[in-house]
Amino acid sequence: MENKLSSIFVLIFIVFIAGLSFWLSLEVKKELTDDEKNTTSAADFYLKNFHSKQMTAEGFIKYTFEGQDMKNYKYSEKTFLTKPIFVKFDGSNPVSNITGDLGEIINMGQEIVVKNNVVLTRLATSAKKKMSLYTNQLNIIPSEDVVFSKKAVKIIQEPNIEVDGVGMKYDKKENTIKLLSNVKVHYEKPKK
Repeated sequence: MENKLSSIFVLIFIVFIAGLSFWLSLEVKKELTDDEKNTTSAADFYLKNFHSKQMTAEGFIKYTFEGQDMKNYKYSEKTFLTKPIFVKFDGSNPVSNITGDLGEIINMGQEIVVKNNVVLTRLATSAKKKMSLYTNQLNIIPSEDVVFSKKAVKIIQEPNIEVDGVGMKYDKKENTIKLLSNVKVHYEKPKK
């Protein structure tokens, strides 16, 4: 009988150890999964007050891009921006700038999306007056000199033209701004 009891005790002890080992294995795996989740929620890189320049083959500034914060996450194919400013140059002179509250860099850096309170300003030249465009989102494709939006836009051309529409595309190669739909123009005749 004593042999039977010791055999049962050993068997119970082995089952207890196996159960404890299984439970510990599950806890360790759970802990590792939680650590992986915490790691992926942190930015892979973070820049504060960043500033970059893209140059032409001739050595002139093509555009500058800056902002308060830039965060990139490994799990996302986007880089997130705070207070982005995109300035386009012609030769050594700035010709336009785009500002907004937030932004994203997508498509492996090929496209910049500026969001929330977006303002595109074409600076005044001797041939053209200042023009401002207001919207909630602008997409910039710097390599193609294209800017577009699918959102509502308002254009104010100094001194007295106001244009509203939905969707727009600016193509520097064609030197055109196209409003895509629901276009309304308000013009005030200059006072003499």
